[in-house]
Amino acid sequence: MHLFRLLTLASTTLATTLPLTRRTPASSTVFPLKATKYGTIFDVPVTVGNQTFQLLVDTGSSDTYVVKTGFTCIDDTNSTTPQAECLYSNHTYNPDYSDTYRRVEDQYFGIEYGAGIASGGLAYETVTLGSLTVEKQKVGIADRTNPMGDGVNSGLLGLSYPSITSTHPGNASSSDNSTYFFDRKVYNPLLYSMSQQGVLKESYYSLALASTSQNVSTMFGGYLSLGELLPVKHSARWTIVPVENYQAIPLEFTSGNRTRSCVRYGSKSANKDNSTAFQTFVDSGNNFSYLPTAVVEPVNAIFDPPATFDDLSKLYVVDCNAKAPVFGLQLGNQTFYHNPADLIQRIDDELCVSALAAMEDARVGDITVSILGVSFLKSVVAVFDFGKDKMRFAKKSK
Repeated sequence: MHLFRLLTLASTTLATTLPLTRRTPASSTVFPLKATKYGTIFDVPVTVGNQTFQLLVDTGSSDTYVVKTGFTCIDDTNSTTPQAECLYSNHTYNPDYSDTYRRVEDQYFGIEYGAGIASGGLAYETVTLGSLTVEKQKVGIADRTNPMGDGVNSGLLGLSYPSITSTHPGNASSSDNSTYFFDRKVYNPLLYSMSQQGVLKESYYSLALASTSQNVSTMFGGYLSLGELLPVKHSARWTIVPVENYQAIPLEFTSGNRTRSCVRYGSKSANKDNSTAFQTFVDSGNNFSYLPTAVVEPVNAIFDPPATFDDLSKLYVVDCNAKAPVFGLQLGNQTFYHNPADLIQRIDDELCVSALAAMEDARVGDITVSILGVSFLKSVVAVFDFGKDKMRFAKKSK
C-alpha cells in the first residue's frame, strides 16, 4: 500500500544462523489476518475503547490511527471528495461512544505515507488485541485523510520504532500537511507501551503472511503474534540480523541500521546471481518490493511472457497467467526464495503487475529507499525483536 516509509527494521550480511525452538503460544496472543485487495493488504481486529475495527498491519510505521466518524476525504490537491472514495469501512470511530477517550491537549496526529496523508486529533485510549490491553495509549483520530482504505479497514496499526511516531505540537486544523516529516513529538507506540506495562511475554512480535490467490479479493491472510512465536510450520534454521540505520535517511528519522542483501534468480536449473548489495526496509504495509533497477530489470525480463515497464505507473505489467521466475534474496548465509505465484499481483479484473519494482522510481524528494514488501513476507516467518534490535527469518514449511 505505501510506497515509502521513513523507517522499519532492517538486515545485514553480518547475520548469524541459529536454531530456535518454537513454542506453542496462547491463542489470545495470535491473531488471524484478513487479506484484501487480492492479497496485498493485511488487516487485524483491534479494539479502541469499546469499538472494534480492522486495522492495516504495518511494520513500516509506528502510529496507530482510526478514522473518525464524519471524517473528510481529500484528494492529492487537498480538495474534498466523497467519503466513499477513501475506501475505508463504514464502521468508524466515534469518541462520544467511548468512556475511555481522553483528548491530548496541544498536540495533533499528522503523518505522510507514500500513499497519502492522515491527520486529526490525538487521544489517550484503551487499546486491546486479543487478551492484550494497554490503557492511556496515544492513538491518532484521523478526521482528514487521502484515499488509503481497502473497503474493510478503518485505519492502521503501526508496529515500528518510537523515533518515527508522527505527532506534532499545536492544532491539526491550522497545520500544513506538507511538513509532517518535521517538528515531531516522539512517544511510545503501542508495542512499546505493551512491553513497558508488562503486557507482552517478550518484547518482539512475529508475522507470517499467507500466500494468497490472485483471483480472490478478500481471504485469510496469515497470522500476527505479539510476544510469542507463531504456531506456523517453518524451518528450524533461523537467520538473525541486526537492526541498523538506513544510510540514505537523516538520523532524526531513523532507529535502525543498514541492510545488505544479494539476489538469486532464474530457473532452478540455471540459477543466476546478482551480487548487488543494498540496504532495505521490511514493510508489511507495502504491496511491492522496491529494489535496485539492476536487480528488478533482469528478473522481470524472464517472466514468461516477459513483464513490460509502464512509464506512467513505473510498474512492470505482466500477463496474469504468466510463469514467474525463481527469485530469492540472500540474508546472511540463507537464501529466501519467493513463491513464484506471489510475484504476480492483480490490480483489477484485467490487469496484473510484477511485485518487483525499481527503487529509483519510488524516490521521495532526494531520498531513494529499498523495501521488501508483502511478496517477501509471504515466504518467511519473520520475528521483529524490538527489545534486542534484531530480526529473525525462517523459511515457511508446507
